[in-house]
Amino acid sequence: MTKSILLALIALAGLSCAPARALETVETGLIGSANSGAWPFLIGEDEGMFEKAGIKLDLIYGPTAPGLMQQLAAGSLDVLSIGLTEPIHAAAKGAPVAILRILADVTPYEILAQKNIHKIEDLRGKTVCIGGLMDINAVYLERIMSAHGLKKGDYDIVVVGNTAQRFAALKSGTVAMTMLVPPTNFLAEKEGFTNLGLIMDYTKDIPQGSVDVYVPWAKKHPETAKAFVKALDEAVAWFYEPKNREGAINILAKYSHDSPEDIAESYDFSVRIGQFARGDTVSKQRIESLITSMHAIGDLQGTTVTADQLVLAGVTPVVP
Repeated sequence: MTKSILLALIALAGLSCAPARALETVETGLIGSANSGAWPFLIGEDEGMFEKAGIKLDLIYGPTAPGLMQQLAAGSLDVLSIGLTEPIHAAAKGAPVAILRILADVTPYEILAQKNIHKIEDLRGKTVCIGGLMDINAVYLERIMSAHGLKKGDYDIVVVGNTAQRFAALKSGTVAMTMLVPPTNFLAEKEGFTNLGLIMDYTKDIPQGSVDVYVPWAKKHPETAKAFVKALDEAVAWFYEPKNREGAINILAKYSHDSPEDIAESYDFSVRIGQFARGDTVSKQRIESLITSMHAIGDLQGTTVTADQLVLAGVTPVVP
């Protein structure tokens, strides 16, 4: 064996023994529990997109959107996936948070009501249940009710934080209507509750949810922030590939413990409505439409914020 070959083999051996680069843990907040809204994160974790990007996800579930946003604004979380009104609220108040990526391009919520409710107009004088008085659910409710001639005072509102709890309130009979995401909406319909339609039919001009970031963390870890977005992009693209349908169903079943049959319905539904944004751009027009709607329900009083101010500069592109 020549000396040059021997040296090459020694060098290769040294490379093979070198320790692998440690993954950077990203504390990532999600609301409720593992459900269809978390699909891209679960896919990215299970299919290795995040690992390839040098990231280890630490998924942390919280019961309410405001509580999770408080954790992000305080730096207890690095990244958060939540309804889009929350980062707008936080940024308007000066919190160091920014939109990293639009995740839910349209809302998957459906309107489910008691069996004796047959149309939205039947909710006059009844109690409805939403996730918050100043969150994305409140914007949806105003859009839905005003489209059917109902205004504040024509119905009562109770607040319950997440889908599972809202479904429990519906089943208990204490509320006449609520908003549910897959697969809970399908379960409710199978139990005989009335499906009053898709909320997206009232809200096509606004996105539903975003992935948000703690700005000091992003400034300290700019390459990780970019890698995080790229991993999500890959996970969303993987989700939409027809050949991955069974794999996507199995991944959510593994984490949520819902039945594969219910999850299959959720998958087909999500693909049909185009739930997850396929690109990483933020539409200025759609963000401003949401801000206008928030003002319409009495939100953001005395404060203002623009789409350009909301995104993470240098990472998240804004388009008209």
